[in-house]
Amino acid sequence: MSISREILRDLYFGSGRRTRVFHLVMIAVDLAAVAYFLATVRVEHVAVYRAVDLAIFAVFAVELAARLWADERPVASLARLSTITDIVVLASLALPLLLESLGFLRIVRTLRFLRLFRISETLRRLLPIRRRQEDVFTASMNLAVFVFVVTSTVWVLEARTNPHLNTWIDALYFTVTTLTTTGYGDITMTDPLGRLLTVFIMIFGVALFFRLAQAIFRPTKAHVPCQQCGLQVHDPDASHCKHCGSVIRIETEGDW
Repeated sequence: MSISREILRDLYFGSGRRTRVFHLVMIAVDLAAVAYFLATVRVEHVAVYRAVDLAIFAVFAVELAARLWADERPVASLARLSTITDIVVLASLALPLLLESLGFLRIVRTLRFLRLFRISETLRRLLPIRRRQEDVFTASMNLAVFVFVVTSTVWVLEARTNPHLNTWIDALYFTVTTLTTTGYGDITMTDPLGRLLTVFIMIFGVALFFRLAQAIFRPTKAHVPCQQCGLQVHDPDASHCKHCGSVIRIETEGDW
């Protein structure tokens, strides 16, 4: 194996300080790209924006190629959902540069938002979080990213057509009122695509939102090690270890 490939494998799949710094840099790059996509939703892509699109395409393409080269099973990696979405995003960046009529593909860049769900896992490995706090931290990050992704999707799909959405904050307001079933009704979707998106949020998003919120305030597992077999995770109302049957003592207020 070449030295350069060993370095890339360590950066992507290692566990040292260099790996942590690299992952933090990639998180910053993803956040900057997403911020650019959101900021230019309502802007006509003239020459300067096309140049930025080309630069982002080059960065993403190099990053994807490096990740595949560093992977022990690059062919199998091509079938992963994360790799497929990255390829689709690359296509959405490149094709509008060649054919102006394909500018509508900029909407597909919202798939890049899905990469933000990796932030919670990455930060959990990078930050010194105690085991008992991992579930709450992960749930909090996933909830924040989930709300951000839904809000950004609403903004990207509706910003050009919905007169009620003037800023990303308006989209956030609509998303939160929908997810919490408050529904003030001052911001509504008027076109078929917007209404279908709202139906999707109400059917799937509301349930997921409350599931993530419950995981923050009422974690589904208790991190108490069994004195006999060492099993670390148990149901919060458990009185015996599921692995060895030994009595375990979990401090609880009794309202599970």
